[in-house]
Amino acid sequence: MLKVAVILPVYNEAKCIARTWDAVLEFSNTRPYYHFTFVNDGSTDQTKQILSTKLATTSNSKIRVIEYENNKGKGYAIKTAVECAYEDFICFIDSDLAYSLEHLELVVEKLDEFDVVIGCRNLILKNIKQVNLNRKLAGKIFNAISRKLLHLPFYDMQAGIKGFKKDVVKEVFQKQRMTGFSFDVELIFLAQKKGYKIGQIPAIVSKEHLNKASKVNLLIDSIRMLLDLLKIKYNDIMGEYE
Repeated sequence: MLKVAVILPVYNEAKCIARTWDAVLEFSNTRPYYHFTFVNDGSTDQTKQILSTKLATTSNSKIRVIEYENNKGKGYAIKTAVECAYEDFICFIDSDLAYSLEHLELVVEKLDEFDVVIGCRNLILKNIKQVNLNRKLAGKIFNAISRKLLHLPFYDMQAGIKGFKKDVVKEVFQKQRMTGFSFDVELIFLAQKKGYKIGQIPAIVSKEHLNKASKVNLLIDSIRMLLDLLKIKYNDIMGEYE
């Protein structure tokens, strides 16, 4: 049986992280070939204490926690776990379980055919209808610019569930430069640049996540996204990814 690493980057998720841990524990108990790593990305709320308590009272050796003091971004958190992962497939998923753990089974199945598999919310009409207006506009702007500037054919590159074959993820993360908002677009850009096959699965957004207060600032985040994409393009022109 092939082994699967699943990385959950965590930042200030005290309200839901205990529930996520319990869901991961239940999922892991019936699928021993899955190995889960929670990465506490410098949380300043009670996340660290909750994870420490859960870890101390859990006998399942397939779940572990990595932590460090200062917040460094989602991309950095995932890269930290990737560097010490040894499993055949390496996936990451949002720690609030905006996408259920059952999506992992679809990702792993698809990795038999593709080198990289990404979740796509646009494949589910219900997601598009219910998503917050600011999120919808910011996503449309970001993806339109990504497709034009980086020549990427995908309509959703930032759903928080993705999977890679081990050799592929090690290579693309080695070249990774972005650690924040646009890190996953950079990963897809690198994978395409290296000629890897990229597949998609439909990603169904949970009701809890849809009702979650949006942190998106349409103007500021759109500018930030544009600057990130320009930086990826600049890095490519300057040979940073060679």
